[in-house]
Amino acid sequence: MPNDAPRFSYPVKRKDPTRPPEEYAQALAEEPVCPITLATGDAAWFVTRYEDVRTVLSDRRFSREALFAPGTARAQVVEPDPDSLLNMDPPRHSALRRLANRAFSNKRVEGLRPYIQQVADELLDAMGTMTGPVDLADVYARPLALRVVCRALGVPFEDHPKFGSWSDHFMSLTKYSAAEIVRANDEMRAYFAGLVKQKRAEPGDDLISALVQIHDEEGAPSEAEIIGIGVLLLLAGHDTTVTVLCGGTATLLSEPEQLAMLRADPELYPGAVEELIRLNGPGGGTSIRIATTDVELGGRVIPAGSAVLASVGTASRDGSVHPDPDRCDIRRPERTQIAFGAGPHFCIGAGLAKAELEISLRALFERFPTLRLAVCPHELRWKDFAALGGWEELPVAWG
Repeated sequence: MPNDAPRFSYPVKRKDPTRPPEEYAQALAEEPVCPITLATGDAAWFVTRYEDVRTVLSDRRFSREALFAPGTARAQVVEPDPDSLLNMDPPRHSALRRLANRAFSNKRVEGLRPYIQQVADELLDAMGTMTGPVDLADVYARPLALRVVCRALGVPFEDHPKFGSWSDHFMSLTKYSAAEIVRANDEMRAYFAGLVKQKRAEPGDDLISALVQIHDEEGAPSEAEIIGIGVLLLLAGHDTTVTVLCGGTATLLSEPEQLAMLRADPELYPGAVEELIRLNGPGGGTSIRIATTDVELGGRVIPAGSAVLASVGTASRDGSVHPDPDRCDIRRPERTQIAFGAGPHFCIGAGLAKAELEISLRALFERFPTLRLAVCPHELRWKDFAALGGWEELPVAWG
């Protein structure tokens, strides 16, 4: 564990909601591997440099399963779920991930593009009947992301009112008590247990049905693992897309020259999505690992058993990799954003998220050419309490 005085307590509240806290950028410049205190009161190392973050996320000397060792530091107040894909190391993780990949294969993502376009058009048509300002997260980003991930997983969209509260609890660092988070987790797991039974009786063309069939024929994955996959992909899958769609919209509305280039040449959208993910991605948060042996990193020795918090959002703004890192450049030649992670736990839904962002952003700006932020950017509100961050709301107007 770090013996130095902690540099700050994590998470730090953003002064500017459109970018990570200044303390993280200062750590990157002055002490890229530094001691901090987690929200739980535990000690950890905070890692900010791009190459070091990639090492933490990719090197098997940094473990997720080691979070279950007695006395290990944790970022959240509740016990992590041992049946979640997020908390496994290879080889268990590798075997289960191969099964989960079926929901997000390139072929399946391409097959979902017409559905994503249909959902975007329907939501924008409905938005066009409203009188602004409206909360873009509420009327567009969240329902779009939920409908798409529900389609991929086989989750009934009509149950979506439950998902927002569960997501807030699932991602919480400081907002909820341990008892509240445990209760929400129990509700989520009970919901997916019921869904497994339903899919066994009435299978469909979706991931949960496929996993249930494999379980019944081969005995693996376990039902607990199927439930863990469902919880993770539903909540993390939609929440990250909402974050980037709202943040990307705010960025483009604040960068009229960049938006004008996109409107003049829609072929730039794929590259623009990469840049908007870099600046606004779910990597606004962090990812925790435990060092299983002493590891030299950034000029410091991380002792075995230490918690390491990889600051993906800060790494995405490392100027040694991304020149002029705070500037939005949709023509940026280097596509090295790390917002979806790296290594074994690289985001399983990254391809689907990029397709959603490309389609939904293009549809939004074509349908509403006069779209504008209804508040000043510094008045936007960020979810400082959440592990992956996110926007409380995104007020927009048009006309």
